[in-house]
Amino acid sequence: MRNKFHWQQFKESGGQIHFIGCAGAGTQPLASIFLDLGFSCSGSDLVENERTGQLRKRGMTVHLGHNRANLPSEGRPLVVVHTSAAGEDNPELAEARRRGALILRRGEALAWLGTLFPHTIAVAGSHGKTSVTALITHALKKLGRNPGYLIGGTVCGWPLSGSAGNKELFVTEVDESDSTHALFHAGIAVVTNIEDDHSWSVGGEQALFESFRVFAARAERLVCVPGPNPDRLFQPFREKTVSVPDDIDLLRPWPSAWGGFQRRNAVTAFTAVQTFCAGTASDAEIAGAILTFPGVERRMSIRFDNGDSRIVEDYAHHPTELKASLEALKETNPGRRLVVIFQPHRFARLQRYLPEFASLLAQWGDLVILPPVFAAWTDRSEVDSHTLADRIGSKAHAWEGSWDDLACRTAAMLRKGDLIAVIGAGDVKEIIPPLEEAILRKAGSETPPRMERQT
Repeated sequence: MRNKFHWQQFKESGGQIHFIGCAGAGTQPLASIFLDLGFSCSGSDLVENERTGQLRKRGMTVHLGHNRANLPSEGRPLVVVHTSAAGEDNPELAEARRRGALILRRGEALAWLGTLFPHTIAVAGSHGKTSVTALITHALKKLGRNPGYLIGGTVCGWPLSGSAGNKELFVTEVDESDSTHALFHAGIAVVTNIEDDHSWSVGGEQALFESFRVFAARAERLVCVPGPNPDRLFQPFREKTVSVPDDIDLLRPWPSAWGGFQRRNAVTAFTAVQTFCAGTASDAEIAGAILTFPGVERRMSIRFDNGDSRIVEDYAHHPTELKASLEALKETNPGRRLVVIFQPHRFARLQRYLPEFASLLAQWGDLVILPPVFAAWTDRSEVDSHTLADRIGSKAHAWEGSWDDLACRTAAMLRKGDLIAVIGAGDVKEIIPPLEEAILRKAGSETPPRMERQT
């Protein structure tokens, strides 16, 4: 890959990179980094939001909607980067093919981007990679290393999710959902865990596991959390592997709001930073930096607390993640009735893990509200939120309607002292503002007591 395209020559000849779906959580920071490196960039998206605004402030031309006319003038060297949401019939993709432009999936472009930095840390895994990537980046910032980074979420208090930093070190998460993580040649590869999530989109479980093996094989060093699948897949790489321990004494006492999976993420990040720094920063300095981490939005984030009811938002969308989140919520909020508002993410995932989701929600939730499945570019399925509610039993309710309607119906069932967990990777967060208002109306208050977002 390193010898197939000359990025510096492309830039010097006036080439332009065009991003289809430039407002995406992974695509927008990617475009931002290419801008930092001096490349001419443009983009398009179907939505107008804060991310498109950030790119425009950088001087990038961003088009609303997809049209072949959005591409730069013909004859100019062109690279087109597109998200998974861009189908084969996308007019900009069709025009790029007609011109013979280099067309890259977002993950392919990220792998190319990594070749432009002397040092890289790439984080892969079925769960936790956004938080671990953010923790590593935060710690290295605190240690004065000024890393470049790409994080597929928003770190609390950070204006950007992507930056070229000092152009020497690049920390990024890499994606297994399309196997493009296997294209990345990392200086240090970090693997948080490996499960069969997304196997349906990459050709099956064995194909998914093989992509993780290739990712590890291409790395110079491997930092890995032990587990049945990593242990089996990475056995040939033992000489270059650093195993993540169960705990780090220097990280104690833990912040009271951090549940078990958050502590595991912190230990993983500590091990990765320790491996990179290799004695140039003390373990105590690394631990101190880790423990000041402000958190990632939508990861155990407190959104509301009026002294009676509390709303916490989390991004969990796989059974392993859901179990970890529910356990952490119970651990950090003892004695509260747990009301779970869970939005299944993708029909394929719900169908594959229906028994696991049902068992977890039946075990941990005292009241379970299920909005419609967040489809993520797929149509309906014979398995939906109503199917899941039936499996859970009488404590579960699958409701259709607007977020305002769902918020009012939920508030009517709440009791004093409830912990309301809003969980999912889709648009379930939209229920939070009307739910706050409904809770306050029920309590007879008019002025909502707002809290700073925490993780």
